[in-house]
Amino acid sequence: MRAVGAVLRRWPAIGGWFGMVARASAVKDVLTRTPSFANTAHAANMVSGDYLIGMDPGPTYTADRDLVHARLDALDVPNASDEEAKKRIAMLGSGDRSFDLIDNYLMWVVFHAMKPLFGSATDAVVAGSADPAAQAAVDEGLQRQYMLEIRYVAGQLLAGNLATLDLRRRAETCGDALQARIDRVTGPIGTAWGVKSASEDIERNAVGLAWISHPVTVQSGALAVQELLGRPQVYEQLLSRAKSLKDRVWTDAGFRKDVRDHVLELMRFRPIFPLLARDVPRDTELQTGARQNAKCPGGGKIALLSIAALFDPSVVSDSRRFCPERDWGKDDPLRYLMFGYGYRQCPAKDHAVDILTSALIGLLTLPRLQLARGEDKAITYDGPLMLSMRMRIT
Repeated sequence: MRAVGAVLRRWPAIGGWFGMVARASAVKDVLTRTPSFANTAHAANMVSGDYLIGMDPGPTYTADRDLVHARLDALDVPNASDEEAKKRIAMLGSGDRSFDLIDNYLMWVVFHAMKPLFGSATDAVVAGSADPAAQAAVDEGLQRQYMLEIRYVAGQLLAGNLATLDLRRRAETCGDALQARIDRVTGPIGTAWGVKSASEDIERNAVGLAWISHPVTVQSGALAVQELLGRPQVYEQLLSRAKSLKDRVWTDAGFRKDVRDHVLELMRFRPIFPLLARDVPRDTELQTGARQNAKCPGGGKIALLSIAALFDPSVVSDSRRFCPERDWGKDDPLRYLMFGYGYRQCPAKDHAVDILTSALIGLLTLPRLQLARGEDKAITYDGPLMLSMRMRIT
C-alpha cells in the first residue's frame, strides 16, 4: 500500500480519476471537510448500530461526543495500564514461556485501563445483568467472553469489505448480543454516568464505547509489536535500555517518552486503518495536488490512502526511515493520522497511545521475545483481523 501510495502521490491525477487521494494535503482536506465528505461510509460495517465514528455532524453527534469526553476524563490510563501490565508480565514470566500476545496480555491491559468507562456499572455490563448476584459472579472467564464478543463486533469495522463470511456472521451475532447485553443494564449505566438521557441514547453510546475502545486498541498493539519484531535492531536497542534501567523502567520519564515515540512510529508503519473511505453526499471537487481539481459526484465514495499521507516526503522528512525521534514541527498533528484528523479525530487517541506505551514497556521487561514458529502459524487471521499472535520468551 505504501508503494501504491507513492505512485499516487507522484501522479495525483490518476488517483483523482479513481476517487483516491494519497498526498498529505489532500487527505487532510478530505478529513476536515466533513459536510462534503461524510463518515457515514463506515455505517455499512457497524453491525451494532450508530456511533460517533459513522455519524454526520449535528446535535446528536455533539451530545454523544460530549458524553464520551466526560467518560474518558474518568480514566487514569497510565497508572491502570502500568499496573495491569506488571501483573500480566509476572504471570507470563512464571509460566511455560510461551503465550498469546492478544489473549494472554494485550486484551487484559486494555480492558483494565478502559474499565472505568462504565464506572460502577462495569460488572453489570460484563455480566449482562442488573442482578447483584450475577454481577458478584463476574470472573475472568466472563470478562474473556465479553471481550471476545466485542472483538468480533469491531472486527467487521476493521475488516470492511475484506471481511470473510464467517467474520461477518460472527460480527452480526455478537453485535446483537452486545446490544441485548447493554439494553438490560442501561439503568445501572445511566446511574454510573450520572446522566438522565433516554435509554436509547445511553444504549447507543454504551454499545459504541464497548466495541470501539477495546478491540481496536488491542489490534493496534498487536500490529505495533509485529512491526517491532520485524526490526530486530530497534527492538534490541529498546530491550538493552530497559534492562539497564532495571526497576526504574516504569518510572523513568525519558524512557517512557522514548517508548511512546516508538509506539507512534510503529503505528505509522503499520496503521490499523491504512485505507479510509468517505461518502460524498453531493457533487463537489477535491484538490488532489494535481493541476486540476478532481470531480467527486454526489452519491459516490472517495478513498483515502492515509498510510501514503503518513509517508509523504513533502511533510515527513526522510519518510521511509524508521525514526521515532523525528521532529514533526508544525506537522505534528499528522503524526496521529491513524486516529483521524481535525475535529473528527478519535477523542481517545492519547489514551490509546498511553496504553500501548505501558504494554510495550511491560514486554521490554521480559527476556527476548520472538514469534512462536512451529507446526502452526505464529499469527492467525480472519481476513485482516488478527486473532492470535503466539510468542515465545527466549
